[in-house]
Amino acid sequence: MKTEGETKHGIIANLLVRGGIVDAASLDRAVQIQTAKGGTLPRILSSLGLADEEKACATIADGLRLSYLEPDAVSGLGDATMSLLPADFSRERLVLALGIEGGALRLAMANPLDYRTLQDVEFRSGKRVVAVVASETALRSKLERAVTGSAGDDTFDLFQEMTPAGEVEWEAPSDGDPGRGGALPPVIRVVNMILSDAARVGASDVHIEPQENHLLVRRRIDGLLEDVMRIQRDMQNAIISRLKIIASMDIAERRKPQDGRSTLRLGDRRIDLRLSSLPTQFGEKIVVRLLDTDRRQLDLAKLIGSPDCLQKLRELLSRPQGMLLVAAPTGSGKTTTLYAALSWLRSSTKNIITVEDPIEYQLAGINQVQINQRAGVTFASGLRSILRQDPNIVLVGEIRDQETANIALEAAQTGHLLLSTVHANDAASTITRLFDLGVEPFLIASSLVGVLAQRLVRRPCTACAKPVSPAAEDVERIGGAARLPAGAAWKAGAGCKACGDSGFRGRLAVHELMYVTEELRELISRRASEDELREAAKRAGMRTLMEDGIAKAAHGATTLDELARVVPPDSSRVSVATVPAAPTTAPAALAAVADAGKRATPPTGPANAKVLVVEDSATIVTVVKYYLELEGFTVTVAADGNQGLALAFQELPDVVVTDRSMPGMDGIALVQALRADPRTARAAILMLTSDTSPEREEEGLAVGADDYMSKPVEPRRLAARVRSLAKRAERRTSPA
Repeated sequence: MKTEGETKHGIIANLLVRGGIVDAASLDRAVQIQTAKGGTLPRILSSLGLADEEKACATIADGLRLSYLEPDAVSGLGDATMSLLPADFSRERLVLALGIEGGALRLAMANPLDYRTLQDVEFRSGKRVVAVVASETALRSKLERAVTGSAGDDTFDLFQEMTPAGEVEWEAPSDGDPGRGGALPPVIRVVNMILSDAARVGASDVHIEPQENHLLVRRRIDGLLEDVMRIQRDMQNAIISRLKIIASMDIAERRKPQDGRSTLRLGDRRIDLRLSSLPTQFGEKIVVRLLDTDRRQLDLAKLIGSPDCLQKLRELLSRPQGMLLVAAPTGSGKTTTLYAALSWLRSSTKNIITVEDPIEYQLAGINQVQINQRAGVTFASGLRSILRQDPNIVLVGEIRDQETANIALEAAQTGHLLLSTVHANDAASTITRLFDLGVEPFLIASSLVGVLAQRLVRRPCTACAKPVSPAAEDVERIGGAARLPAGAAWKAGAGCKACGDSGFRGRLAVHELMYVTEELRELISRRASEDELREAAKRAGMRTLMEDGIAKAAHGATTLDELARVVPPDSSRVSVATVPAAPTTAPAALAAVADAGKRATPPTGPANAKVLVVEDSATIVTVVKYYLELEGFTVTVAADGNQGLALAFQELPDVVVTDRSMPGMDGIALVQALRADPRTARAAILMLTSDTSPEREEEGLAVGADDYMSKPVEPRRLAARVRSLAKRAERRTSPA
């Protein structure tokens, strides 16, 4: 039942009748004209002589509790207002963007209830939109007087009213920086705003990603990326050029990846910025890593957490010689752990030297060397030079190749404690990684003293965390109820303003420490499988990543759901992965396989183990299939990822051997699909690769491959890997 003053014509019509602007009969006539010809009710009423358009618009604004913009105010807007939104869009939708106020974009509209337009403007600007009522006549007059094509003249006026919380500092060229000494130009304001806002909320990385129709800004908080804003595409080149300028990159070079660095001043804090560019389909993508030295925790005891692990780690760090490795994917805190170790080791009686790429944090009392590829300073050459500087302790930022690994291991044998990082999934797979780099087993066995593997998991938000029992599916994902300790104090965040309704705030590390014993040295010397190494390490007291995570979750430091997301189950180890196939000459490859098959040991694989080989190279398929069948496996082959996925669902193989680069669905997408489906989630996956670059390996780690191997494959090593993976798959499917 309608109340007094209500009509059948909608909210705006009701407001006009209630406000005494027009009676119901006159309104019916205006609505008929609006239906036939379009336009706004206030303008139609004005053209009929039934009401004053501006008074009607003011009444609508008052009824909707919105601001009203008078005609003189609309007329007085500068022509630059046209640049806030594309001119065609503004004319079509009859809107004018007025600027940013309180973090929201103010938008003058003839129809403030046009929700489609509000949503479109929010998408284009990446900002919340607040409607301001203006008359159709005033808006049309302003839009018609505006200079045609002005939309591209000054696209940055949208951000003129933004006030960045911080300012980027950099070494300006001799002709000066246009961003210094006066009002900040719009593009500089935009870049400062994006970076300072990311630093304010504690983001570790900012991603500037060109898309087909806009520039997407994302940031990573507590390990997860979130969309921040979308910026119209005509601002793309200016923003990317500004970022490259502050990082001292070559703005004219757009075809090659580049790296650079800068500094952000945020109040009393100085935040180091590491910038990386990468050419993509729609332009250069920029990633900015924010390194806040003031907030970085370098207390080894707080980082490790577990007293037993901390004690063993300190024992290893106290040794006069040997190599200690920290293994994890990118972004898992490896460098922070090593810096904390150096802080603990730092002493006036020790000469500590590092060689890094880049130097992420400056440590007092420690000599740090920056890699410079152009000057010939690599990890290998830098390490050689360091060894002539009489060091006690050496930190090598990362072991990426055989040369660096060999020099590092030899240094560890000659009176130096050497610390470094490796991209590997866990402690046992680190040994395999060194094998694949071409390091001799005897050298690893005699030099390596320990491997610390780690992952970062999110903490429940302290502001909203409450005692919560873990869900049954989360318990199953981490290995079953038998693994849960008694008397646990499980906690989870409910979501609040402090954590952005995520329920998490901050991260902590979970670890596993492989202490190299005599038994492990013997196993390493004879190239034992990862499973054998892992079991020996457990016998020596190693607590796995999952076990350490469960123990910390039981004290409310994280959740089982978060553990299942980040840490693979003990029976589902991921190693490294990825890359395109290298062509081989078929006759030679088959001859090598046949010769190796004659010398091979009798089949030792699990009974009836099924292997699916997904590879588009017929030669490689023939090689792999031939040798695996000699070892007693049942082998099925697929020519691409789509066919492989279909066969995997049909055959449910124990092991999948796949290449990364294939037509249609590639190996990365295939692994993701296999891991996402319950039918194939427990299959063990081996990726064959002809490129051992860290970036490719990291990609494989991220999607869930269990192991990887370089091509062309060495038959006996391939068989050993598949046997190990088949046993692992067998354990996964066995009842607890």
